[in-house]
Amino acid sequence: MGPHDRVVMDDERALHTLDVHFAMALGCSEADLRRPGWTIVNARDEGDPMALLFGRRTLLSLLVPCSVDGLPERGGVARVAPELRERVAELLRELPPGAACQPDALLLLDSLARHVTAECAPASHEAHTHIRYATASGFTPYVGPWLDWIEPLDESAELETGALNLLAQHGAGVWVVRSQGAVISFAGIRALSPHVSDVTVRTDATAYRGHGLARAVTSRATRAVLSGGRLPLFRHAASQTDAAHVAESLGYRRYADAIEYVAPAR
Repeated sequence: MGPHDRVVMDDERALHTLDVHFAMALGCSEADLRRPGWTIVNARDEGDPMALLFGRRTLLSLLVPCSVDGLPERGGVARVAPELRERVAELLRELPPGAACQPDALLLLDSLARHVTAECAPASHEAHTHIRYATASGFTPYVGPWLDWIEPLDESAELETGALNLLAQHGAGVWVVRSQGAVISFAGIRALSPHVSDVTVRTDATAYRGHGLARAVTSRATRAVLSGGRLPLFRHAASQTDAAHVAESLGYRRYADAIEYVAPAR
């Protein structure tokens, strides 16, 4: 098998894994993500992990997988709270999945969500996100001077409160760069399922942004996820072009656009 064939097979396997993962999260069939048009699913507080664990309920969650060359047009799934279902369904009837993330449509969806509750979150510019994934054959690891600065956090040896908070939030591992003892950049991993893990990255120190730090720690976390036989996901607001550049430089490919609004659980 040649390198190109290996990349194609890795991508096909990754897309299948992600379709299954997000279908389970949204409460639909994986086939709903592959056929044209919209599938609308009721969002209920009962049994919703976000409501049970974090005191938040889903108002609106849209997932629109990207088109794949050589395959039929893919569809979109909307998970909607009962009080929004009728108005969202009316809007989506006139809106193909590929147009849901256009500026006018985003404004309409934001208006619908905020009409239900003033406590709707997140902010409008953060509600639209890109979901990306990396495969072992497509991953391009960071090579540069920051490699010698990266260290894994160790719960048994860590005393700094901020670092302990990072470990509590990212149970599958955290890699950091410090300056004068303080964490200035980190990438943390959360295991979402036996097959998929989320990679979260942030560089807090403004002076260090744009110097490859985020790419370095993201690369280290991505390598750890892939070594564990899982598929790494990288999510960022669609407006964050710097995050997109970090992901693309490491070989992350875009899986889907997502739009999500939540509110306090009732």
